[in-house]
Amino acid sequence: MIKTLSLIFLAHLITVQMLGQEGVTVAVVYNSTLQESKSVAEHYSKSRNVPENNLIGLPLSKNHTISRDEFTKTLEQPLLKALTKKKMLDGNTGTIRYLLLCWGVPFRVDKDNSIKPPAGIPEPLQRNEASVDSELALIPQLNEEIERTGVISNPAFNANNPNSISPKNGLLMVARLDGPSPALAKSLVDRAIAAEKKGLWGRAYIDLRGINSGPLKSGEERLRQVAEIISRSGFTTVIDNKPTTMPVGFPGDQIAFYAGWYGINVEGLFAEETVDFASGAIAYHLHSYNGSMIRDAYSRWIGPFINKGATATFGSVFEPYLELTPNQPLFFARIIQNGFTFAEAGYAATPALSWQTVFVGDPLYRPFGKTPKEVESNLIKTESNDIEWFRLLAINQGLKGGAPKEAAISHIEQLKESAKSSILQEKLGELYADTAQKLKAENAFKNAINLSKSIKQKQRINSAIKKLNP
Repeated sequence: MIKTLSLIFLAHLITVQMLGQEGVTVAVVYNSTLQESKSVAEHYSKSRNVPENNLIGLPLSKNHTISRDEFTKTLEQPLLKALTKKKMLDGNTGTIRYLLLCWGVPFRVDKDNSIKPPAGIPEPLQRNEASVDSELALIPQLNEEIERTGVISNPAFNANNPNSISPKNGLLMVARLDGPSPALAKSLVDRAIAAEKKGLWGRAYIDLRGINSGPLKSGEERLRQVAEIISRSGFTTVIDNKPTTMPVGFPGDQIAFYAGWYGINVEGLFAEETVDFASGAIAYHLHSYNGSMIRDAYSRWIGPFINKGATATFGSVFEPYLELTPNQPLFFARIIQNGFTFAEAGYAATPALSWQTVFVGDPLYRPFGKTPKEVESNLIKTESNDIEWFRLLAINQGLKGGAPKEAAISHIEQLKESAKSSILQEKLGELYADTAQKLKAENAFKNAINLSKSIKQKQRINSAIKKLNP
């Protein structure tokens, strides 16, 4: 019975093989006026085996925001010239697919009132302020006549084949190693590589607002879809429907995924002194200006996420409008279910270029690049404690697919890892409670508390015990 259940549990996990050494497909850009920026570039190059030829230093402003004229003259045109000279890019062909911008490279292009939009563009979109990253993604199209007067459609939006997201099809995937300090920027690739080796394990937290009607309903629906995608992939998914964000003290532990909205500055759970992000965690908080202060550890969301331990995140540097933010269900589906890299998933989910989006993290980060069999084999071989998360993932997938709770209970009881796992004991307690086995539920929960080293987990389990005894 155990073998059959395991096969059922793993049937829905869709992954792809790692494509090997991808460092040659990345051009790394740094601000040559800042030694720290160069240091970040060199660290990434060493970590991902990026050829020395692929590093490009440009003398750039130390400001976060630059004018349109400065963007063109000091960054876009010199970069295009360097990419061409180094034979990494020639029109829409070349050896690279990714462009990595390092800490110290400006991230916002300011509005230029002298640029007039063409007729016919809706007034809200008659804007030319944008993220540096979104503008540079268009470099393969510079030999064509494109007007930077507002939104340009992303040719890779909703892509199913990651290989189609390339300069050949008019797009360079741009991400950045950035954050409140150069050290934190460097840590993003370290965190990514560590998660690729050991796996991304933990729980998902989706922070809704309880909106059921009106113009913001579509944003709420997106996050509900994210919850469904992550849940079907086997991750325990906690959904909060309260209008406010998850508060200080919320029992969020081993956070592998977070998606929520809509506070302007970091608050609640994520403003606590320490946040229990899992190794490799992906976090996203939807707000119009969530990426406007990337290098601030305490303002907006991107900087605080990185400061507290997240590995990859994304956002907007100016007002993007809800419809033109990255499609979160697409992003999470591509990275979890289809095995895309962080940048591939990001650009497959982004409808608009020459707009406001920034992706902060290692563009090559691929947390789901191995088959379940490979993952399990490696966990057993290395005697990793994370095998408990792998078992839980399989159990959750089976339950989501319709397996009886009684069968899942029997399966957990027979697993050799169960007796020493607070994770599996907590799940066993939940299943006992759901099947009206109160005494067994209490015993399993108490076992989980005794085994747990997480204050947040103990808090959550104690709440579950109280519900058994109202």
